[in-house]
Formats: sequence, C-alpha cells, structure tokens
Amino acid sequence: MFVLNNARGESVDLNSENLFGNTPTGLGAVFTNTYSQYESYFKATKINIQQGQMQLNILFGDVESRSYQTFSQFSTFLSFQPLTLLYKTGVDTWHRDARLTSLTKTEIGGTTVLQTDKLFEQFTLEFINPWYNSKQGRYKTYNIDSGLAIYGSGFFNEQGDFNPNLILQSSGENATSDNRPNINGAVTGNVNSTIAYGTDGITLSYTGTGSTEWYYALAEAYQDMANTSLSFDKTYTISVDVQGTVPSVAFRVNNVFSPSTSINNTGWTRVTYTFSIPNLTGDHLNQFYIRLNAMATSNTAGFVKGQSLKFRHFKLEEGDKATAYTSAPEDGVSDANMKYGFGFMGTAYDDENGNKPYVDEAQVDITNIE
Repeated sequence: MFVLNNARGESVDLNSENLFGNTPTGLGAVFTNTYSQYESYFKATKINIQQGQMQLNILFGDVESRSYQTFSQFSTFLSFQPLTLLYKTGVDTWHRDARLTSLTKTEIGGTTVLQTDKLFEQFTLEFINPWYNSKQGRYKTYNIDSGLAIYGSGFFNEQGDFNPNLILQSSGENATSDNRPNINGAVTGNVNSTIAYGTDGITLSYTGTGSTEWYYALAEAYQDMANTSLSFDKTYTISVDVQGTVPSVAFRVNNVFSPSTSINNTGWTRVTYTFSIPNLTGDHLNQFYIRLNAMATSNTAGFVKGQSLKFRHFKLEEGDKATAYTSAPEDGVSDANMKYGFGFMGTAYDDENGNKPYVDEAQVDITNIE
C-alpha cells in the first residue's frame, strides 16, 4: 500500500515482512479558511491547505536477529532527501513529496504500544506538496470529414519526410563572414582561397600554386566532439549543392575522403556522402573536422589559380539517407519541405489549408493535483 522513494532513486515497501507499517494517520487534508462576513452570510476570501503530517508505526525485521540491522538500513535510506511517498489504492497510485520529521528509537521490548521481540518505532513525514498523479490525455479528430483540421501551435516531433539539419545557417544565400554554414560549437574556415558571399551561394576562388589543398570547413581541424551535438557512434549523411570551374569535389571527414563527384559551371550538382566519423588517436583523440574539398587529379594537385567552387544548401543529418534540404530548426526558417520539426512550428504547405499549420492528432501528458 505504501512505497517510499528517496532522492537517490531507491525504494522501500513499507508493507513488507522486513518493514511492516501499520496504523497510518494524516493521509487526509486540513484547510485554513478565511471569510468576509456580511450580516449572517460568510464569503470565502482565502483558502489555504495546511502542510500536513503522516505518522506510521513500523515493525522492523522479519525476525528478531535482523531487527536492528533493518532499522539501520532504513535510517540510511531516509538520509537521502527529499522523499516521495507512493500511496497505492485499488483505484490509482498517488504521490506526495515529503521530508522526514522524526523516527523514534527504543529497544526491543521497550515500547508500551506493542509487546514484541522486534523494534517497533513511530515514523513521521512532513509533506511539502499536495497529492498528485500522472495521467495521459489524448485527443483525436473525427475521421468522417476528410477536410477536418485542428489549428494551433505547440511543440511537435518530426512530421513530414525530413530529418533535422545539424548545420546552422546552412543556406549559404546572403551569408556573411559572421553568418555562414557551420556546425554548432565548431570553427569554420576556408584555405588557399578567397571567399565571396552572394544572394545565391558562397564562392571560393583558388589562390594557390596549383598543388595546394583548398576547401571550405564546416568544422576546421581540430574540434572537440564534446562541444557539438555530433557523435562517433552514429551514421550521418551530408549533402550540398555545388557548381564551379574546378573539375570535381569531395567531402573530407577526419582524413577520409568521399568519392569525388564531377561538377560544372552551368548548373547545381547535389553531392551526397554517408559516413561515420572515425575517432583519431594520439593528440587528436575525440576530435574531428569536416570539409568540402576542391578536387582535380588529387586534393593537392592539378589546380589552376582563379578556379572557382560555389556552394549552397548544406545539410547534415542522422541516418544513411539524404532527405530534402531544410534549414536547421534553430535558424527559425520555414522551408517548403518542412511541416513541423523538433520543437519548431514551421509552415505547413497544404493545398486545402493554405499555409496554416494543422494536426489531426495530439497527445499530452498532464498532472492531476487533488
């Protein structure tokens, strides 16, 4: 009937052979009411619930030889406060948070309440909130009307065929040196190239000698993985739109190159790479970097000064499938491929309902306080 939890996540059953609780008092509620009087009538102006205490007599140990040990273990359990009392009835389970007020200590046979060969003590809790329990509420719209929609706002998990983008300011359109594609918690950079920001993307122009590596880094070497939301034990897919006069491009993740993809200067090519981030050893343990590299005969040869590499619409997502480009939810941008996502209320593009977000089913967890 009674279970007690402590702040360390441990539980004890107060109606077991080792801890037999009986004759509880103080489970109800007492109120202090204030009234305003008008002639013979009284109107309530303030209602306060009194704090309340529960007392319980406990018989310690299943046999005499274990009575003192059981009392000692229970005393240690009570030292990790606050406590939560679970009151299990035939109807429901109710919770109430509390702190210890007192625990008596006599000797075996020393109590006048009950003559027994075990410790028989009185245990008092002081409640710090009302009784409460957790229930689930669910609402579903009627299915008879195909056009029915419930409009509103809230926090939703993924809906629609997209994954959250892990790259911030990923568009590359109208970017600046302070506002360009990056992995949160990492430093960006471009090497052996100038960088220009346009309305339709970011352009790198080669300034090297023909045999030096050049690239754009979403996270430059070397970044601590702990500063980002990425992980070494997950699979990721990265994609980007690219065009330019350089022959091809490839992604580079911790010294591992993706296959090269040929590009041209007349249209966008979507480049995609699925990978897991390899963990380095030595001085760079638990560190990483991710780059978009220009490629010719190799990553460090065959280039011509002035060659260009233009890119836009980076997307880094969990899983082995590239989904349609969407901005990161943190950027607060509504994309055509995003309905709702990851706690961000976007714009739902729907033929019948215009641009108003809607849901056909919603579920929430609620708390009842009695």
